[in-house]
Amino acid sequence: MRSALFVRALLALAAAFVLGGTLLTVPATSAPTAPAERVSTRVSALAPGCLPSRCWTAIAFNPETLRSGWTQSSAWGSKTRAMTSAHNHCRVRTVNEGHARACIWPGKRRVFNQGGCVAVAWRLRNGRLIEWAKGKAFGPIVAQRRARAAVRGEGTIDSGYSCPPRKG
Repeated sequence: MRSALFVRALLALAAAFVLGGTLLTVPATSAPTAPAERVSTRVSALAPGCLPSRCWTAIAFNPETLRSGWTQSSAWGSKTRAMTSAHNHCRVRTVNEGHARACIWPGKRRVFNQGGCVAVAWRLRNGRLIEWAKGKAFGPIVAQRRARAAVRGEGTIDSGYSCPPRKG
């Protein structure tokens, strides 16, 4: 526990030094967004793609195969990259072979989350998909519980989840 706090303190201190140094070295005629771009590049080099509380995750669900694709490593840094990674992962999985076009873009049903987990639950009746829904929370158990609560009714309910990294 102490080592995680120590690492976070070091990252915050490094970011403060980078920001301070960048602001001092930037000429007064530069655009106002230049220091922020430089800082974000350097901070992201210290962290594995994103800062732990700012990481994104997404799920692309395939209603034909009932299989998903989720955000793959190092694509957690932005919402767009997380959604693209999940969608690509869904399309290339062998379990979705022949049904790759059925993978639903995460942004279409808002199946993404920043700093927490996202879950997908689906309900089957007589072997057919009746409905599916999402759930979001800080942890996987609560996210799945929320997704499952959204698909109540007769049939079999199943779920899956995706979480971003928690430690830098």
